Amino acid sequence: MKRVLLTERIHPDAVDMLRRHFEVVQGSGTENVAEQLKGCQGVLVRSAHVTAADMEKNPQLEVISKHGMGLDAIDVEAATARGIAVVNAPYANMNAVAEHIVMLILALSKRTVRMDRLTREGQFAQRNTYRTRELKGSTLGIVGLGKISRLVVKKLSGFEMRVIAADPFVSPAEAEAAGARLVSADQLYGESDFVMVHTSLTPSTFHLVGRQEFARMKPSAYFINAARGAVVDEQALIHALRTGQIAGAGLDVFEKEPPTPGNPLLAMDNVIVSPHNAALSDGAMLAMAMDSAQGVLDVLEGRVPEHLCNPAVLQQDSLRKEKGEPSC
Repeated sequence: MKRVLLTERIHPDAVDMLRRHFEVVQGSGTENVAEQLKGCQGVLVRSAHVTAADMEKNPQLEVISKHGMGLDAIDVEAATARGIAVVNAPYANMNAVAEHIVMLILALSKRTVRMDRLTREGQFAQRNTYRTRELKGSTLGIVGLGKISRLVVKKLSGFEMRVIAADPFVSPAEAEAAGARLVSADQLYGESDFVMVHTSLTPSTFHLVGRQEFARMKPSAYFINAARGAVVDEQALIHALRTGQIAGAGLDVFEKEPPTPGNPLLAMDNVIVSPHNAALSDGAMLAMAMDSAQGVLDVLEGRVPEHLCNPAVLQQDSLRKEKGEPSC
């Protein structure tokens, strides 16, 4: 019987599904993955990294499954070279993340966290000191108009905002169909009252937003990131917040996670933070677990999985016997 390693705990319904077909090994966490992988043909990871060295030490490995969408913790190129399928669950957490982004936009515009703190501290009179912002008539600029960003636009449609977007892989017609107008990055940063970035983390998107981008933003503008921390130059963001280049930020991710206790972002009143949990709703956790487990099941039973992220392996292993149009 083939063995599947779960480096971290996942929804029990997905575990039960895997156990009906394979021997399931519950791992000891995100460290020493190579040792945990011994004798396993499949692995399902949440936060753990799977490196080329891990794969080299475990030539029996056939599939790596990501509990979620982002693949920055998996060496996909090395997996492809070794004929190891990489699968993920790209759509399972979309709604949860989109709702979280909308929450951050609303909380920033209404200064919710600050108002809550002042009220609890008995400073009710401060109600006349702080002004909030209406979303109606404000401009939302989106860097990266992918599926989650488009869902954010849909959810915000009732607020009568103007939406612009910058994405080199999206046509003006596609942007218009999504409810946004395609503009240059320079125009987006200069005109937006709220800038949200939502792209995958790749070598080309590392520090995509930095000092130049923050310098172009309005002093009254807010910045939102619920994608990956390293898409943003965190030191540049801290500088922009300290110097008043921007009004505030809403962050679900950090360049280093967990952030160090002395991270200046954690002490700023104009920053709202959450612990990279935008995707962790009850519904999303179940869907991510089931989709990622299904990918393992498909590969180990010789079928082309729905969400195959390195289709080049179809030319190398038993999956090539199956026809299909895998997509990541």
